[in-house]
Amino acid sequence: MKTADIVTTYNVVIQYEIAPVISRIVANILDVIIVFFYLTTVNLLFVSIFSDFGGYNDFDNVIILFMYMSMIPGFFYSFFCEALFGGQTIGKMAMGIKVVNVDGSKPSIGDFFLRWIFRLTDNIISLGGFALLISLSNERGQRLGDVVANTMVIKLRPSKEFSIIDILNIKSTKDYKPSYPMVTKFTDEDMLLIKNSLERLKKIPNDAHKSLVREICDKTVKELGLSEVPKKKVSFLKIVLQDYIILTRS
Repeated sequence: MKTADIVTTYNVVIQYEIAPVISRIVANILDVIIVFFYLTTVNLLFVSIFSDFGGYNDFDNVIILFMYMSMIPGFFYSFFCEALFGGQTIGKMAMGIKVVNVDGSKPSIGDFFLRWIFRLTDNIISLGGFALLISLSNERGQRLGDVVANTMVIKLRPSKEFSIIDILNIKSTKDYKPSYPMVTKFTDEDMLLIKNSLERLKKIPNDAHKSLVREICDKTVKELGLSEVPKKKVSFLKIVLQDYIILTRS
């Protein structure tokens, strides 16, 4: 699974999973089906109106104008949806993927418009072949429109998520005596934050993640009412996790 590391304004690295090509293809197919049914419905509606009037007259020019105007949402479908729903079309929602800037922020209206303009080259003219070729050769899975707009498509549901059960695997709890009984004041979400922070530090041991662990450690010490912060912060947080499991799951 391709991933992209994004450095936030707080200098913290967040890792996103790039949306698989197959997910983007299925999302596009779903969107094409939606647009097809919309345009077909509009066409049938106006054909019915024409047949009711029983022939061509000057008023039909107005009807034709309204028909073309009614088709505009279908033509601009992907642009309208991504701008309205923050980087998602209905197909992308169904597949759990989303358009974001390469820095992790929400794209602007101009960014969405650039992506839409280059759909002509990426998907329509080459029937998606050009977009597929560019995406497979790009480490961020970007098609040409993404490269120009400085955007990428990410997964909203990561392949691996840590659950409270994962904490049980830190160390055997047999005959274990808790070191910090007050740990029960924390919640499962607090423990997951600690667990994920330790995992991220292990995977990417940069200054930002070390700073985050230090901050979490300081807050944990304060909540437990300890007089000083342990020197071995990682070991301390692991013990806190184990104590939590023993005291809340036994």
